[in-house]
Amino acid sequence: MDAYLLQEHWATLVQDLKDSEKIFGQDAYITGRITQEILRYATYTRFRQYNLFSERRGEEYEKMLELLQKMEFDMGSVRRILEDEQFWKITLELSER
Repeated sequence: MDAYLLQEHWATLVQDLKDSEKIFGQDAYITGRITQEILRYATYTRFRQYNLFSERRGEEYEKMLELLQKMEFDMGSVRRILEDEQFWKITLELSER
């Protein structure tokens, strides 16, 4: 997929997550920050076990969760975002570019 289209698709998915997280009382801005931090981590981390990370397992995935927790994000919201298959797939694809 073209890089621009991929970014647009990711932005649409983030907006959908912002809307869905309102049900749980989560602020749209905070949801956006969570998604940005996930993308930043996936983009700038040098993975030793990328396959495990992409399967949402392993040491690097756990480190990402710890980082998000240290940033004081609601972990229920973080988990719901990470469980979204489309968001996860597109985030990983975008981070590889």
